[in-house]
Amino acid sequence: MKNLNYLRKKLPLTVELRSDHVLIIDQTKLPGKLKFLKLKKYPDAISAIKEMQVRGAQAIGAVGAGGIFLAGYSYKKNNASDFYKYLQKIAKEIIKARPTAVNLAWGVKTILADLEITSVLKMKAEIKHRYKNILEQEVGHNLKIGEYGNTLIKSGMTILTHCNAGSLSAIWFGTATAPIFQALMKGKNIKVRLDETRPWLQGSRLTAWEMERTGIDYTINIDSAVGYLMSHGLVDMVIVGADHIASNGDTANKIGTYPLALMAHEWKIPFYVAAVSATIDFSIKTGALIKIEERSGDEILRDIRYKYQPVSPQGAKSFNPIFDITPHKLITGIITEYGISKSDALNLIKGRV
Repeated sequence: MKNLNYLRKKLPLTVELRSDHVLIIDQTKLPGKLKFLKLKKYPDAISAIKEMQVRGAQAIGAVGAGGIFLAGYSYKKNNASDFYKYLQKIAKEIIKARPTAVNLAWGVKTILADLEITSVLKMKAEIKHRYKNILEQEVGHNLKIGEYGNTLIKSGMTILTHCNAGSLSAIWFGTATAPIFQALMKGKNIKVRLDETRPWLQGSRLTAWEMERTGIDYTINIDSAVGYLMSHGLVDMVIVGADHIASNGDTANKIGTYPLALMAHEWKIPFYVAAVSATIDFSIKTGALIKIEERSGDEILRDIRYKYQPVSPQGAKSFNPIFDITPHKLITGIITEYGISKSDALNLIKGRV
């Protein structure tokens, strides 16, 4: 039977702290090549986030916090107060890299929270200690999500997921994939269907890469095939990740999640969101207050090819929001490290976050 050691051999850490740098998987090279990228300066971390070399809520939160570590590591002056002001300035710069995923701000703020202004040397040591703890704790949270989510999965089920909320979106093990990996280790016979997830194709490039390496039976479908699959009884459960969850349970996730939830509701298929509690933003009441990131239209018109040719005429216009908001009423439950909560009852875990 497959176990954690097996998965550790198959799935390397997405974000890893080394003595003087942060090591990440360059996700733009997958699935063709597994390439690791050294982040040595804080601008490297910002660039990796903006250029999608690292993506996924937990992973960019980890790299954002890593940017603070790198900024601190390379700081040469000795005044502790100036050092703290410098880190606060860098923190604001890092947080601007991606506006929707709340984990980015969470990671940066957590590593600096109540940092005592002592000496530059001691502050650097404390930042490194905190960063190491963040990485370890987040993996532990994912394992807990897997344990709770696994209780929902029965042998013989087919689970559909959207985008990549797998190990690559986290430090390791993932959120939406955590119940799947846990079911694998329990010996359950399951199948996974993957939305290809345009325009970056995170499902067909990244989640498929994870399924292939871990030996899970998977099938890729185009995003618009989901209605067909559900209406023909080919999906038993949906598990997706999240980039930002409002206090009422409204959830921002990769574009296409909302219509997926609507179809699951129509066909009475359970629809779960899996996310660490850091993804829940108790400062906002509804998803209407979540800022939705829009990216370059070239991702739609130029970067995708049809038989090596652009998919659209040269003068075509495009609209490229990369997240949408799924209303809480369409979500069966939200799986966190604290258990499975009704989407409109997240206040019950607020005091534990």
